[in-house]
Amino acid sequence: MQAVQGLQQILASPALVPIPVSSPMLDRPLRILIADDSHDNRALIEAYLKKTPYLLIEAEDGQQAIDKFIAGRFDLVLMDIQMPNVDGYEATERIRGWERDHARARTPVVALTASALEDAADRTKAAGCDAHVTKPVKKSTLLNAIRDAVERNPRNENRADPPDLKEEICQTE
Repeated sequence: MQAVQGLQQILASPALVPIPVSSPMLDRPLRILIADDSHDNRALIEAYLKKTPYLLIEAEDGQQAIDKFIAGRFDLVLMDIQMPNVDGYEATERIRGWERDHARARTPVVALTASALEDAADRTKAAGCDAHVTKPVKKSTLLNAIRDAVERNPRNENRADPPDLKEEICQTE
């Protein structure tokens, strides 16, 4: 009997209470634009987000990303940096310019790039990116980057409007 009571006291001890860990994923829908010229990279991100409440809208290059960004509202942009025609630096700069010109709140942009060099991270920040994630990216790293960028964004309580590009939405359920 004393052994059972002793065990109960130990289990009730605050030292053994699990510390809550923040989830790598937000539990609310997000509308995410991904710009990447590689079909394989877009498919990988789509697979990572499959069981999340996130809607993924794809752009195959920087110009498409700009056009889709202007046409819709997004909670986050995942921007490949090295793309043909309009690269991720220029696309992000033009998105930031459009936001300023139209008095729109800043949308978080996460750079996805193969370069892990410090100057590459500095250049993405200078272009207007909020975070720099090196490829190949792990699922947990991507989910954390999405969560962190959205939570740090001052407009996170004002989510994007419901999707209006239904034919291009990849439901990630």
